[in-house]
Amino acid sequence: MAGVEGRGGSRPRRRVWVVVVGLALAAMVAVALLIARPWEEVPPTMSSPHPPDDVHSVSVDFDIVVDPRTDWNALDAKLDDAGANGVDLNAGRVEFTGFDWAAHPGSAAEPGTDHIARAARALRQTADGTQREIGLIVDAYVPNWITQDPSIAGESVEGEPAPYTASAVQLARGPVGDRLVEYVAALGERYLPSQIAITELFLDVYSYGDDDLELFREMTGEADWPRTADGQVDTTAPVLGAWRSEVIAGLLGRMRAALDEVRDGEGARVALAMDVRIDWSDPAQGSVLSGHDYATLLQVADRLILWAYLRKQRSPAEIEGVTAALAAAGYEPSRFTISVGLWARSIADPNGRISTSTMVEAVREAATNGVTDVNLTPLSLMTDADWTALGSVWRPGST
Repeated sequence: MAGVEGRGGSRPRRRVWVVVVGLALAAMVAVALLIARPWEEVPPTMSSPHPPDDVHSVSVDFDIVVDPRTDWNALDAKLDDAGANGVDLNAGRVEFTGFDWAAHPGSAAEPGTDHIARAARALRQTADGTQREIGLIVDAYVPNWITQDPSIAGESVEGEPAPYTASAVQLARGPVGDRLVEYVAALGERYLPSQIAITELFLDVYSYGDDDLELFREMTGEADWPRTADGQVDTTAPVLGAWRSEVIAGLLGRMRAALDEVRDGEGARVALAMDVRIDWSDPAQGSVLSGHDYATLLQVADRLILWAYLRKQRSPAEIEGVTAALAAAGYEPSRFTISVGLWARSIADPNGRISTSTMVEAVREAATNGVTDVNLTPLSLMTDADWTALGSVWRPGST
């Protein structure tokens, strides 16, 4: 009896002790979770299952994305007030990334911090509770890589090496192209964004090296660069633009295939976009000599983002001319984004920007002839007046 009594009498005390220890352990775990914040290690999925019919987006510079002082909640409020249901975050370059890329750990802008996920958590939902379209931008420039290995740089027709851009053969078959494909796949796997857009990818100036000539011969069947009557390279020959566009299309095709494989096929939801220049004299064709023949690129890219950058020399009305030309050529307008740039560089004012009134007109002209996807860039040049005026276009009657 004594044993039973002793055991019976000790049970309440053991329960109290277990509860106390349990509470203490729970408190320790809670504190550890608050410190470690493991939920922040899992990046949010950025793509929306029900994208809006009309997308109004603002592009965020990489310097802002990786700046720990960026007030993302304040930006979220501005996007809501302006009626922006989309945002494009610059994800950096293959040599300088906004998160820890496991395959290339030395590329992180700030090791241990996922700046892209931090931004996406704050911006992913609009004020009315719908999911904002969040896209990522990949900058194709590789200046640091070129410094370390000059052989990857493109060359001008005079033999000058490119400071930022890789050669055509590097993009088609070299490690630079491979790394770009790998980066696009890594972003798709990690974030599943609405789209991934490739920017700063041109071949108009620096694609004349000996290795590029070999690639040109192989792809076109030509024996040499096209020549003028005096024997100089004909830098305006149509065959160059067609070849360059095929090189870029080949790279985009590899990116598309890589994206389709991520997350057991979920990556097929991620649109692959390409930033392209406009040939203002032939808007439906594109800047072919840059490698931006629209018809060629649209065979592999889901969307083209047209740089409607007015700078000092163009009027907003010319943007409507571009959308009209696209419609007349029979393109599907949903495959184009018109990106209005705030830059207004000139010799007298290299850091200038277009006026707020010009911006408003340009944004209005962009949404013409069936185009429903309009972008404004960059965030770093936007003023309070711009934000207020943008709301009058994207949220008419609210301001």
